[in-house]
Amino acid sequence: MQKTERFSRKTVSITLFAMLAIITAVAFFARPASSEAAEIPALQTAKVRTGDLIVTASGAGTVVPASQLDLGFRTSGVLTELNVAVGDSVQAAQVLARLEENIQAEADFQSLFTTQGVAKAELALVSAKDALVFAESNVSYLVGSDAWYWQQQWEKPEATQAEKDLAQSKLDYFLSLRYIDESDIALARANLESARVALQDAQAALDIVKAGPDALNAPIAALGVEMAKLEQARLLVESTRLTAPFDGAVTSLSVVAGQTVGTTPIMTIATTEKLLVRFYLDETDLDKVKVGNRVTFMFDAYQNQPVDGEVVIVEPTLQVVDGTPVIVVWASLPTETDFNLMSGMTVDAEVIAGESLKTLIVPVQALRELAPGSYAVFIVDANGQLVMTPVTVGLRDFANAEILSGVKVGDVVSTGTVETK
Repeated sequence: MQKTERFSRKTVSITLFAMLAIITAVAFFARPASSEAAEIPALQTAKVRTGDLIVTASGAGTVVPASQLDLGFRTSGVLTELNVAVGDSVQAAQVLARLEENIQAEADFQSLFTTQGVAKAELALVSAKDALVFAESNVSYLVGSDAWYWQQQWEKPEATQAEKDLAQSKLDYFLSLRYIDESDIALARANLESARVALQDAQAALDIVKAGPDALNAPIAALGVEMAKLEQARLLVESTRLTAPFDGAVTSLSVVAGQTVGTTPIMTIATTEKLLVRFYLDETDLDKVKVGNRVTFMFDAYQNQPVDGEVVIVEPTLQVVDGTPVIVVWASLPTETDFNLMSGMTVDAEVIAGESLKTLIVPVQALRELAPGSYAVFIVDANGQLVMTPVTVGLRDFANAEILSGVKVGDVVSTGTVETK
């Protein structure tokens, strides 16, 4: 009885083992088929939609004045007058500081335009005219009256070439009739030319003196002695006086009245009304920035208050900042804002390289490049088949592309890998 019972238990065990082996085999052989099914990916698609596409390039920089200049005297001396302090607003041509020598220089300069100064300039003109008459007489005496007449005909500005040729032949003829020392005639003619220049010089100086001080506020060409006197007087004033070159503010000052100064800068003037932003972009963004592009600025001092500007300069060479090549860009700022802008502020800049609103958009993964600049997409038709369709691409960013033609809103396009022959 016990032997029969052990046999029955053994039979059951063998049966269970066999069933377990069969189940394991079925599972093993069924696994490849289900794995293969899992390897078949579902078709990845996206719908053509309308949206806004904005291509940008981001950088950072600082607010800088549109104009900034370090000012210093052209000569050394004692600073006797200082009319500004740091932070003071100044206007163009405003006197900022003077040296001790400026008092006499200003007096000498102003005396040029007094009645006595004009009289001196007129006397110089009379003397120049007399000198010219004497020089002409000397040449006329040496070459003879006939030769002198034809020389004057040849020198007429309005003379035609034929008239000049005739005058030259006559001049040569009459000169051949007289024995003249060549060195004497050369000297006489040189004196004549100098006398003519001196007359022009005296006349120009008289015109300036009669016009007043405003006619002598910039460098002049010194034709001769009289104009040189005026320029020297102007330089003496300019070298002992500092004036503001433009409207702005004093941003730095390194001297006090009574101090002896040299020719190194003693103050800095910068514009306050017109400010610029100088910022840097990665060199890979070169195709995204050009003069005229709109720029949106965000200031560290004014969070969530964007300000729009415009690119005015793209420097022609790259600079290296912290070991990285960058593009240097200058952009304008609006003259009026709701908050106070100051030179030196840090700012984030976003250049708008391209913008298209309410346009057709597809993911860039949907594009298939057929040739450089030529693209197509695979549209999924009603039967689930893929139809290759050429498209015209506009703006692109890292995620989306603008489609100008070839698809319509609602079309379903493949965004996965499609094998083509």
